[in-house]
Amino acid sequence: MVSSYEDMLKVVSRAWGNQSGFCFFPWISGTAVDKTERIQSYREGPAFKWPKDKAKILTHLAAHENDDLYWCPSLFETPRRRLDQAMDEHALWADLDGVDPSKIDKDYRPTIAWETSPGRYQALWIVSGGIQGASWPGRENQCLTYYLGADLGGWDTTQLLRIPGWKNHKPEYIQQFGKAPTGKLLWSAGRLYLVDDFNELPNVPDVSIISDLLEEEVERVDRHKVWNDKVEFGVSRRAKEFLTAKQYSGDRSEVLWEVERELADAGVLFNEIIALVKHSVWNKYVGRADEYKRLSTETAKALAQRTEEGDRIVETYEKDEEQRLIYPSNLFAQMRSVKPPTWLVKDILSEGACGFIAGEPKSYKSFCSLDLAISVATGVPFLDYFDVLNPGPVLWIQEEDPPPTVKQRLDKIYPSKMLDKIITENGQIFWAPVRELPGDPPVDAYIGHRFTISNGAWLSWFDEVLEKGQYRLCILDPLMMMAGDVEETRAQQMTEKVFKPLKQLARKHKMALIVVHHLRKNDPKYAQRGGQLMLGSMANHAWAEDSLYLKRGKRGEIWVERESKSSTSPGFKIVNLNNTRWEPQVVMPIEKESEVRVIDIRSKVHTNGSKSTKGAKALIALKSLGPGGHSTREVMEVSGLGNGTVHNQLRRHRNEVEKIGDKWQMKLNGSGPH
Repeated sequence: MVSSYEDMLKVVSRAWGNQSGFCFFPWISGTAVDKTERIQSYREGPAFKWPKDKAKILTHLAAHENDDLYWCPSLFETPRRRLDQAMDEHALWADLDGVDPSKIDKDYRPTIAWETSPGRYQALWIVSGGIQGASWPGRENQCLTYYLGADLGGWDTTQLLRIPGWKNHKPEYIQQFGKAPTGKLLWSAGRLYLVDDFNELPNVPDVSIISDLLEEEVERVDRHKVWNDKVEFGVSRRAKEFLTAKQYSGDRSEVLWEVERELADAGVLFNEIIALVKHSVWNKYVGRADEYKRLSTETAKALAQRTEEGDRIVETYEKDEEQRLIYPSNLFAQMRSVKPPTWLVKDILSEGACGFIAGEPKSYKSFCSLDLAISVATGVPFLDYFDVLNPGPVLWIQEEDPPPTVKQRLDKIYPSKMLDKIITENGQIFWAPVRELPGDPPVDAYIGHRFTISNGAWLSWFDEVLEKGQYRLCILDPLMMMAGDVEETRAQQMTEKVFKPLKQLARKHKMALIVVHHLRKNDPKYAQRGGQLMLGSMANHAWAEDSLYLKRGKRGEIWVERESKSSTSPGFKIVNLNNTRWEPQVVMPIEKESEVRVIDIRSKVHTNGSKSTKGAKALIALKSLGPGGHSTREVMEVSGLGNGTVHNQLRRHRNEVEKIGDKWQMKLNGSGPH
């Protein structure tokens, strides 16, 4: 470390001159063990107003002494680290990599230089009076970077540098040196420069070989945010279609260059352009060892050709305005092609809908969400009652419970769901076998990896996972452990950073999405509707389309409120929960229609020859006959029982079913009677 946080801040703040503006000190977790974890742990952190927030900055530095801490040598007019918000530069900077600053010729010897790790350096050239746009493409900062042979990706306005004297927690350094090496300040009282001192620098060369771009800087770009802020209305429809294409055709080189030039003219930054085109089908360098070098070279050329008009933030549209915008059309014409919602789980969840399973503490939220996941994956009815109409793969992301707890819950739910059922309907008894699966149910899980919705890198990862998995349903459990660096009570933050991205991904991948969340306990001063009792912002409730809200009853039952934009189905209650096995029974409001009553065959039929088969031979015979309706004579022939005995056993069985209650309507088979 430098001698103190005060001394360090005094050094870096020289780059800001005497200006007042917003500064940034992002960080990466010092405990990240590999590149993936480093990318995922990146946090932009708050914007600090300099010099007003000096005390807050010092506190922030102390809090992240054991992380990789960075700073931006530019100040900004608003609390956003963006090119269009940057103030005048009062220094040039370079990520020198292996260029030793002590060996730089005297004409351009740095004012301040520091070693970030053994043999790696960064530096500042303080400029009296400041320079407007020194970090723009083709200007002084880029020219100096190229002249010195420094990292060619480290000259732009929003560049991040390491804090002088800070520890470097990159895993490769820890492995090499046995601990995180501490950087050191080399000098801080070098020559001061005037604007004219950089006039003799050669222009940016048209190079064909370029050093590696810092991969971390590219990978942590929030591509969704860049798209919303700059691409959506900043480039032509043609370029957007290229970027979102699933397959390529024609000349990839020509299209790649066209897209890079459009992105450059729209004000997209160096690392942002690379992040966007790298993940497109036009990236002809994918998989090559020099992928970053090649993309860096092309991007640098595209930025060098950017016109002054291209530097603006696009607010008006000229010749291609019609291609950029979709204009309103007749409402009735639009609605003719809109199809009604289709149920994924009948009366519970529509295909492609977003919603919550939210409940009070100990209201079986996670049990119900895992039941739902297994049901959609297998086709077995949800809660042994609600039919799954279109089974398919499920993604289940869990960030609250450790794997042993998940295993206990799974071992309780799955075996109980995958058992045959006996159904009585309109005086007949049916056997409903569970559909046999060729292997494990198609439920993919991601447990305890600190998935963060509001983080751009995680959202990009999530998008790629959903694209690959083609899931019918995704369940996120719970929201509070995944929201990330947002204030849950702030509607705008939750909408922009959590709910809007989730709904966009659900729509893009045509899947339903359920988020597990918490309700506050009933309180007279709060509204009593489940959606309005959710913790956090009212944006939660507004976002949901199909949701279940769970509240505990006085006798251990769970009262479920259904809220759907596709149905007005009433709520229900779940009983029979406090058992060693997962045997939920859904109790619906009284209906006058003919009822369906069911019990599990597991509790009545045993085939191991034990005494428990007494009085159940008729049921065993019914099972051996297979699905469908069967006559008494068929049961007699298979069981070896007489007519009266068969009637007595089946009547006794039916009476036991009816004891469940004349006011209940229960149905545990997903496809109805066979």
